[in-house]
Amino acid sequence: MSSLNMPNINQVALSGRLVQDPDFRFVENGAARLSGRIAVNRSYRDRNEEWQEETSFFDIVLWQKAAEAFSQRLHKGTPIFATGRLQSHSWRDSEDQPHSRIEVQVRNLQILEKGQEPTDGEEVDTEAALQAA
Repeated sequence: MSSLNMPNINQVALSGRLVQDPDFRFVENGAARLSGRIAVNRSYRDRNEEWQEETSFFDIVLWQKAAEAFSQRLHKGTPIFATGRLQSHSWRDSEDQPHSRIEVQVRNLQILEKGQEPTDGEEVDTEAALQAA
């Protein structure tokens, strides 16, 4: 049996609104971290051809200079467009119960205004900000 040469791709793009004010802090190693949660709506027609809407929630994380730059500018309700990669975390709590979480490690973030397309907003390349730190 031959092995497949598959590329490792981990990319995500989301457009939504922050559901709460993000949390800004410095973690143990001194790195600035900004974390929040966004709501992303999806509209679709059901079997009866009636419009339905569902909302999915995603945790996002920005690091270093990008975290500092956006810490005062992101608030509950802010519309954003973010691209990045998914990262999973697993741990056990004090009762030895397993937990896991998937976060979006944001690479680019744009703050959108009402009616704007993702390319019209203010953009910061968070990866470049990380390299400058």
